[in-house]
Amino acid sequence: MSLFQPNGFLDNLTRVEIKKHLQKKKIVRALYLNDSLSLADLVKRLKLSAPTVQSLLDELIKEEIVHQRGSGSSKGGRRPNLYGLMRNALYVLSIDIGNYTTRLALFDSANKKATPIKIITLELKNDISIVNHIYQCAQDLIKESGIDENRILGVGIDMPGLVESEKGINHSILHFDKPVGELFSALFKKPVIIENDAKTKALAEFRFGKAIGKKNVLVLHLGWGLGMGMVLNGKPYKGARGFSGEFAHIPMADERGYLCHCGKRGCLETVASGATLTRLALQAIEKGEMTLISKMAHNKTENITPELILNAAQNGDQFAIGILSKIGFELGKGISSLVQVLNPEIIILGGPLSRAGSYLTTSIEQALQQYTFAIIREQMELTISELGDNASLLGNVINVMESLIGD
Repeated sequence: MSLFQPNGFLDNLTRVEIKKHLQKKKIVRALYLNDSLSLADLVKRLKLSAPTVQSLLDELIKEEIVHQRGSGSSKGGRRPNLYGLMRNALYVLSIDIGNYTTRLALFDSANKKATPIKIITLELKNDISIVNHIYQCAQDLIKESGIDENRILGVGIDMPGLVESEKGINHSILHFDKPVGELFSALFKKPVIIENDAKTKALAEFRFGKAIGKKNVLVLHLGWGLGMGMVLNGKPYKGARGFSGEFAHIPMADERGYLCHCGKRGCLETVASGATLTRLALQAIEKGEMTLISKMAHNKTENITPELILNAAQNGDQFAIGILSKIGFELGKGISSLVQVLNPEIIILGGPLSRAGSYLTTSIEQALQQYTFAIIREQMELTISELGDNASLLGNVINVMESLIGD
């Protein structure tokens, strides 16, 4: 009985066969999260007898999912055999859908990219043709890789918006008569897990990034918009329906503020985001501001992006540095509310704007000093993610692995 089976196959199994299948999945999950374990380690974790675990390992070895990885350390006597997942045991297709670009890659059992990242220039809008286009690009990637589709366990997809992961629905974008997760699943003929982009990044940080071992963490995605994922009391937190973390829409200005895409005015995202950064640059340039940004954009406003503004700041442009500082302070005011309410031990900044580094963090910290109690923030760390662009893609892989081979 292979681990790779179509949906619904459990309906045709006996209770004993179902039990064995689930036990094998637990072994795969333990090895996925811990790289390699001994028989004794697995016995302890699964709370099963050594003969039972060994029998399950033998079956997984026969299925070319698990292999021996040499011997572990010993305080005396025979050194134990170590077991781990084979690199080509199973794969996950990871799809990171952004506002203007979508990235795809296949990851192997060791969370390593098995293919180069395929990048599609695609503006995100409520058009079902986008689903079909992404699917076709994914099929091209799989075909080019030469990887056996039967070894692909599932598909993980992250995207901006109000995502109700359990139902496969995005209530903000790609919202159709049928849940977008269901549409993708029908095309791929595999399990598809969809999740909000910021929560996906937070999961990646929790499992493999700077949030490892932390109990209370805020992971902020700073891109065209703002997003947040949370770890509370040592567990990723989603809220009642998966909508937690929408701090981008904390009201930060009065009713005369800028109109947010959510329909309200004065949201934090309207004063502290990549879109805001671009708007501030365009407004100033139209008024005659002398800045490197114009030259670097070849005097074409359509070329002005947050990335270009960051590059200008890194080249010493005082105007670019100034608007980054302004964005950072407003962002810090918004974060201050979260700090006062949630008392995190670490805040991790990720996304394109996080590359601004100290140009942004200095003003964030100034706002935190001004708007939070010293005793709350004194042991709190503000840091930049080290996962970079891989955070979303890696988070999708973890979502699939933990959903399909979880407890």
